[in-house]
Amino acid sequence: MRGAIRSAGWLMMACLLCLAPSAFAGTVTLQINNPPSNNILDGIYVGTYGATNTSTGAQTQIICDDFKDDSNFNAATYVTHSFGNFIGTVWGPGAAAQYQQAAWLTLGMLQQSGTQQGYYSYAIWAVFDPSDVAKWLTTYTDSSACNAVFGSGSWGGGKCNAGSGGLLGSAAGQQYYQGEFSNFLILTPTCSAGPGTCQEQEFFQLVPEGGSAVLYLLLAGLSCFGAMVYSRRRVAMAGLA
Repeated sequence: MRGAIRSAGWLMMACLLCLAPSAFAGTVTLQINNPPSNNILDGIYVGTYGATNTSTGAQTQIICDDFKDDSNFNAATYVTHSFGNFIGTVWGPGAAAQYQQAAWLTLGMLQQSGTQQGYYSYAIWAVFDPSDVAKWLTTYTDSSACNAVFGSGSWGGGKCNAGSGGLLGSAAGQQYYQGEFSNFLILTPTCSAGPGTCQEQEFFQLVPEGGSAVLYLLLAGLSCFGAMVYSRRRVAMAGLA
């Protein structure tokens, strides 16, 4: 009996080791639901987005971290990365701190609703692309969102001025530890030359509570598991963001 258990254990370990590389770079094909969200702020869908895994038909929720690129409702294939493996992501290994801040804001966003949830979405985008977010909020003359994202007093002279306070300051001021966001996956589309050249936007996906992203990928298989989201700009009938 012990021999059988030991053999089974070694077999399982061998299988996991064989699958391990896939946990860090696999692919999944997703189609963003139409509409992807029931929350819109300043012409952009905010909050989590609904998406469908085209292989399994499973529904999933994803969170956009990419304001430079646009998405649509066509099925698209993404490379999956466990959190901490930033090689090949849209923003790259040099943006490790920003990915942590965006993940922290994502957890905060999931506890919000309505306009407050929208502020968190804009803050996630602003972690990586503050100038474009500030310009967008200026276009919509949204002083409240500007001050919430960049800090009190960031709106001035009739425009939003990118700052380092507000939600961004809170995210930057946190003390992060290794493995803190192990239940996050990063879904990266094909990009020819980094942000602004991607066929779709990049997204986060959270694995089921209590699990790690790596283990989830190992046991579930990358082909059975998806999440991706719509875009940012241009709302519902007007288009995508």
